[in-house]
Amino acid sequence: MTQVRTGDQGLVKELNKGIVLNLLLRQSPISRAAMAKMSGLNKATVSALVDELAAEGMVVELGPGESSGGRRPNLLMLNEQAGVVAGVDLGVGYLLVVLMDMRAAVRWERRVTWDCAVGPEVCLEQVAALVEEGMAALPLGPRGLLGVGVGVPGLVDHRQGRLLFAPNLPWRDVDIAPLLSRRLGVPVLVDNEANAGAVGELWAGCARGVSNLVFLSVGVGLGAGIVLGREVYRGAGGVAGELGHSTIDVAGPVCRCGNRGCWELYASEAALLAEVARRGGGAGASVGAVADAARAGDAAAAGALAAVGEYLGVGIANIINTFNPALVVIGSSIAEGGEFILNPARRAVAERALAHPRAGAQVALSALGAEACAIGAGALVLQEQFRLPTLFG
Repeated sequence: MTQVRTGDQGLVKELNKGIVLNLLLRQSPISRAAMAKMSGLNKATVSALVDELAAEGMVVELGPGESSGGRRPNLLMLNEQAGVVAGVDLGVGYLLVVLMDMRAAVRWERRVTWDCAVGPEVCLEQVAALVEEGMAALPLGPRGLLGVGVGVPGLVDHRQGRLLFAPNLPWRDVDIAPLLSRRLGVPVLVDNEANAGAVGELWAGCARGVSNLVFLSVGVGLGAGIVLGREVYRGAGGVAGELGHSTIDVAGPVCRCGNRGCWELYASEAALLAEVARRGGGAGASVGAVADAARAGDAAAAGALAAVGEYLGVGIANIINTFNPALVVIGSSIAEGGEFILNPARRAVAERALAHPRAGAQVALSALGAEACAIGAGALVLQEQFRLPTLFG
């Protein structure tokens, strides 16, 4: 049996403090007595930790609550305005920056276009300037800017904050976290856009209360954020989730990765627009335009959405059979297809996934839409703020 290390009272105190902080996050409003009961800590310890958190600006006193027969308890809640985090969706040709409170509620946002040809240094300077613009527009609270999270469409070394390769930007070997951290003076976390989207849905979208899910970022390409036990699964090398390059047709066309018949060739924004053109439609140059045309009765648009939705469902059935998630979320631009995408995908899942894993799995559209990556990137910082220290050897 693993034993808790002794002799490190400071670490034990940080663990207890983290437990109290998480109770404030997840159970507010709550009394000191209720926190002691739920945590197993004694009341004196809870009171001392609450006092410390209050001195840091993390606690708000609400006053007396309802009594269950004795003295009315004094209720507390997390001060969601104690600080802010920034989330960045560094997309192909656009930047979306949001500033959020301690509960991942967006308080400020700005979306701008940028030219991928300018290079990473110029782009990251623009990111920093947008973060500073948001900071100037908001009350930052006693803790100020806690950190910045960045979601990027490519392979990422999450621990080092380094973008390894982003073919659609195109960038290779860019130290995003060190560059931005030096510029802004706060911690910076970097992750793949699909991982960020998954964390966004966990904190503020349709996956709240879910422990195991897969988030599909389906836009120019197709990537997946895999969450197991409420933690992003990154794999041995940190680059898990490239499900868009799963082979579904061994004799299919050549993908930009060099393989043939990759899933994203059949289920992506590019695949949809190509399918519309193949059917002789003129529905426009975006998923939203194609969906609008389908709603207006354009048969080519409706047929193209159904075809891509079915291919999306084929891959989702494989995901359900492999990971047995409670939820698969369809996000990024393809989600603008709405029910035209979702219903064919669900039908394909019903036909192809094994009965037992399928029975417990839901397939849904992202609740956060185009903001999922940016919100999730900021939530990566919040995750670290509320993460409990490890006491086990």
